[in-house]
Amino acid sequence: MYQKISNLIYVLDLFSDFHSFEKTILFLELDHVRIDEFVNWNELFDLAIRLKFLKESNCNVLLTSNGNIFLSMHQPVDVFSDDQRIFVFKNGILGNSSFDQLNSFFELFSIDKNDVLELFFTEDAFQKFHLSLENKLLLLELKIITKKNDRYVFNNLFSEIFINRKIFGKSSLSQSELDAILDEQKITGDLGEQLTLKYEQSIFKEKKWDYQEKNVRIIGKKNVRAGYDVESFLTYNSKLDFMGNGDKHIEVKSRKYADMSFFISANELKIGKKLSATKDHEYLIYFWNNLGSKHLPSAPTKIIPFKKLKITPCKNCMSYLVEI
Repeated sequence: MYQKISNLIYVLDLFSDFHSFEKTILFLELDHVRIDEFVNWNELFDLAIRLKFLKESNCNVLLTSNGNIFLSMHQPVDVFSDDQRIFVFKNGILGNSSFDQLNSFFELFSIDKNDVLELFFTEDAFQKFHLSLENKLLLLELKIITKKNDRYVFNNLFSEIFINRKIFGKSSLSQSELDAILDEQKITGDLGEQLTLKYEQSIFKEKKWDYQEKNVRIIGKKNVRAGYDVESFLTYNSKLDFMGNGDKHIEVKSRKYADMSFFISANELKIGKKLSATKDHEYLIYFWNNLGSKHLPSAPTKIIPFKKLKITPCKNCMSYLVEI
C-alpha cells in the first residue's frame, strides 16, 4: 500500500523536541498518533529512511538535517506545499540510490528547444518502463509530471532543478532556486533585524549597560551601502563615534525554515574585511533560521565572526553561498 509523503510529518513531528528515539519507543509513540486515514507506520518509517529524513544508528533513530528542514516546513493538516514537494524531489529523490527506478525514468526525458523536459510515447510510458505502482503514485503526489497529448512533461517547479543538476551537478543552484532564496532572505530580513535588536538590547539590559541598550540600532534601511544591518557595542566603554558608528557591526542573515545556509554579497564581504581589520572593531554575522515558525527564537541560531568565514572571492561574483 502506498504511503503518502505528506503523512511523513506525523512521524517527523515526534522529533520536534527530541532529535533521537530508541526505535522501540518511537513505534510505541506512533501507536498513539491518530490521523483520519489508515497508515502503515512501518512502511512510512521505511520511506523516511529511504528519503534520508531519518537514519538508524544502533538501536536509535535520528532526525537528519534534511529531515529537520522538511519538519520546519510543516503546514496545516492536509496542506502539502510546493516548497515541500520541491524539497523532497531535490533532496530526497534525485540521485538517491533508494529511488533508482525513478531516477532512471527521469533520464529518459529530453530537453526541447524551449527548455521543456519531455518524454514522447506510443503507448503508456509508465507501463513501458514498468514503473512500480508506488513510484507512479509518488509522481502523482509530488505533481512532478503532467500528461500532454502524446507526451509526458516535467512541471516547471521541477524541470529547472533537474536540468541544472544534470548539467552542473548535485550542489548547484538553478536561477529560480537562487532567486527564491534571495527573496526569502528579503522577506525574513526585517524580522531577523528586529530579533537581533531585541537580542542585543536584552544582553545590555542584563549587564546594566544603559547607554548601549538605548543606542544599539538598525541602520540597514537608512544606509543600504553600509554593508551591515545593526550598529552595536563590544564593551561597557564603547560609545557612538562622531560619525554615529559603534564598534560592533552586525550583518543579519535569516531563513524561513531550518536551512543552514545563506547568501552574502560582494559588498558585505568588502565591508566585513575592512571593519574586521580595524582596531577594536568587529564584524559579525547573526544567522537566524526557522523564522516561519509560530515560536520565534530568542537568540541567533549561530553567531559567526567574519574572520571565520572561508570564502574565496572571484572576479565577477556578486554573491556567495555560505553553508554552515
